[in-house]
Amino acid sequence: MKTKAIFFILVLAVTTVFTACEKEETPKPEINNFELGYENNKTVHAGEDLHIDAEIVALGKIDRIQIVIHKHHHEHEHKSLTALKHAAEWELDTVYTKFSGLKNTRFHEHIDIPEHAEEGEYAVHFIVIDMEGNTGSIDDELEIKHEHN
Repeated sequence: MKTKAIFFILVLAVTTVFTACEKEETPKPEINNFELGYENNKTVHAGEDLHIDAEIVALGKIDRIQIVIHKHHHEHEHKSLTALKHAAEWELDTVYTKFSGLKNTRFHEHIDIPEHAEEGEYAVHFIVIDMEGNTGSIDDELEIKHEHN
């Protein structure tokens, strides 16, 4: 009888430890209704502002939102020419912390695109990092144009 009682207590203790150690994972942040450019046209003229809009749900609470924009490079370009172009190209890497601590928010910002930004195709990375380190992201493409009068 003593053996059964000790075995029962041991099983109960092990079950309690494993149950207590299980941590429910927080899902990564969700980005919905992402809009890049006015009416989601994915274009902007150099010297104007780029409209970005998205609905964010982050059960782990938003820590920061990062936007990275850089020029697309094609593999057929000569490497030394590409290296020279990298030095003069416009790119953006900015972080927004004003949404920190929120679970749900609407991100609506306008980013100034300088007049000297080279015309062409750009990659856009919209990244939401929550306070638990989970990351949700959207990758999209943007075309920067110059006014032709």
